[in-house]
Amino acid sequence: MPQLNASVIRRLLSVRTIGLLVTALVTAAYLVGVPLLDLLELKTYDMRLVASSTGQAPKQVAIVAVDEKSLAAVGRWPWSRRTVAQLVDRLTQLGVRVVALDVFFSEPENEELLGQIGKLERAGAPGEARSYARLREALATDAVLAQSIRRNGSVVLPIVFLWSEEETRHVRVSDAEQALQGIASRSIGDVRVIGGEKPLLHTPEPKGFVSNLEMLQSAARAIGHINMFPDADGSLRRVKLAIRYRERFFPAADLEAVRLFLDGPAAVLHAAAYGITGVELGRFEIPADEDGIALVRYYGPEQTVQTVSAADVLSGSVDPQLLKGRIVLVGATAKGIGDIRVTPYGPVFPGVEIRASIIQNILDQEFLRRPEWLQLVEVPVLLGIGLLLALLLPRMGVRYGSLLCAGVLAAYIVVSVVFFGQKIWISVVYPSLLVVLLFMSTTLVQYFKSEFEKHHIKSAFQHYVPAKVVDDIVRDVGKLRLGGDKRELTVLFSDIRGFTSMAETMRPEDLVQLLNAYLTHMTDQVFRHDGLLDKYIGDAIMAVYGAPIYRPDHAELACRTALEMMAALRQLQAEWRRSNQPVLDIGIGINTGPMIVGNMGSQTRFDYTVIGDAVNLGSRIESMNKIYGTHILLSEYTYPHVRGAFSNLREIDIAHIRGRGAQVRLYELIPEGVYPDLGWLKDFAQAYALYHSDRQAEAAAIFRELADGVQDPVSRYYLERDATPRRRTDDY
Repeated sequence: MPQLNASVIRRLLSVRTIGLLVTALVTAAYLVGVPLLDLLELKTYDMRLVASSTGQAPKQVAIVAVDEKSLAAVGRWPWSRRTVAQLVDRLTQLGVRVVALDVFFSEPENEELLGQIGKLERAGAPGEARSYARLREALATDAVLAQSIRRNGSVVLPIVFLWSEEETRHVRVSDAEQALQGIASRSIGDVRVIGGEKPLLHTPEPKGFVSNLEMLQSAARAIGHINMFPDADGSLRRVKLAIRYRERFFPAADLEAVRLFLDGPAAVLHAAAYGITGVELGRFEIPADEDGIALVRYYGPEQTVQTVSAADVLSGSVDPQLLKGRIVLVGATAKGIGDIRVTPYGPVFPGVEIRASIIQNILDQEFLRRPEWLQLVEVPVLLGIGLLLALLLPRMGVRYGSLLCAGVLAAYIVVSVVFFGQKIWISVVYPSLLVVLLFMSTTLVQYFKSEFEKHHIKSAFQHYVPAKVVDDIVRDVGKLRLGGDKRELTVLFSDIRGFTSMAETMRPEDLVQLLNAYLTHMTDQVFRHDGLLDKYIGDAIMAVYGAPIYRPDHAELACRTALEMMAALRQLQAEWRRSNQPVLDIGIGINTGPMIVGNMGSQTRFDYTVIGDAVNLGSRIESMNKIYGTHILLSEYTYPHVRGAFSNLREIDIAHIRGRGAQVRLYELIPEGVYPDLGWLKDFAQAYALYHSDRQAEAAAIFRELADGVQDPVSRYYLERDATPRRRTDDY
């Protein structure tokens, strides 16, 4: 079950799986729209817009501004309509092509005074009638302005549509049928709908509108709305080319200004069932989205458009060449009275200059576009980027993965800038977010996967190796090379003597208790010397040294473990004797050689273990302790690694081992405390040399002395071996 759970978690933590999930989520967010991300997209649009602006002043439009200088020269705002009439007349004289007033005249200027004069006239003497007539003439400024507008012949007046009930309650709204008839003829008469269906607009219809006095409106050549629609952050980036009201479409005032400037036919609205597709104005095609909205391309910061003070126009000090033949917008820019808006260039931008930019956009065909079909392109691009990175990032490290993501991100930004130069706005935020999230998720998943693997390794090895070895593995998993790996290692086998016969005489619970106590103390010694507890084989113990973390002193560690195991066994034996329990004895075999180490088994169940001929030899050496009466035997392959570390080593035989053609030299590692001193080892070495030089008689005398004197079991073995038929060691 632990392996199954780990397998499931690995699949869940698959970098590719997470990458595909992130791609799907970002694509879904793009299709649905996330306000915060959409707001960030607007900010990137502003950056591209500002970066691509030339800063060159438009040549066909100018502004006559009611600025601080004008207020100082003429007086407070609003000015008398007679003054405005003078301004219109001066513009006519200067040869202005079109005058677009960014000023409202929705109420009569001297309505109350004229009413009072009428009352006085009716109640006064007949001789005063002439004086009242002169007063009425002086106060009839609306008519004066109407005459100036009519004389000019190319004046555009504004109307404003209202969308909320609150506005209609607090403003004098021209929503009566008579007022509507006054502007109905100024709507777009030619609406061409593909398929003949009524276009569906997504924005609500206005509740009413505010227009100018009828006498002024009828005098003007054209009227149009000046509604502005800021985005969610309050910034103005778009213009509505036409607004539907009472089943009619009313053009923007700036659109009408261009029409008069071109002296061309009326605007034609193109629409489809899903909404507006664009506006045709003579030879110009103005693209728009389904709500009739076009993107404004600003030419630069405030006052990029040619601006002239109204005071200079009224005084006649302005250079005629600055205004002649242009579309001139008249509006307030003075702080406190002007229409100040937020734009990509900042929070203080005159509304009249926004209108000037829109007019020049139409004339230059400089409108930016974000076509509806662009979504059909951007979705596959998102999916393509996501699939590419989801496949490649798992194969790369953090360094190369970051370089790949940075390259993809930079390439996409360059493409977006190139498209922007071609007047097409493509999304930057969602693809950029996708790249960043894929990199972050890949890095995080690899990190958590690494942490999980460390935890899994720690869980898997904490029962087989010491805690400090587990911690070392976890700190550097690279030290643990999973799979088959050939190394020179040392293996230790220990086995209990006569365990099978003893188990037959004990109760199972007593046997388990005795065995658990024994295995616990023996395992502690393995861990104490950084050994890997490979497995328990019944009552036998198999331990490996030099894996999973390589130690150059692995042979010495195995030998020290064997000595400590014997010391711990003596303590246990003393306790067992005191409690009248069976006393166990063990044999230990140690061998060093090349082994295959790694995870071995099936896909669902495996163990970290070692295999090889050197392992088998270690097991057989352990069993040969029964022949010699010893406790710890080493092979000739372990001896060179430890001969300088231990003085209690002796060669005891050159033995035949079952399954091996060559003989193997065996060495005994004598446990401490078995003999009072080891000075007799020199005598044994002499006897051993004599024996293997075919001088058995001389060797036997020494062996007999050692067998009787120090009770050496190996010497007794040689005496018995010499007195009886040759005992074969290759049965072990």
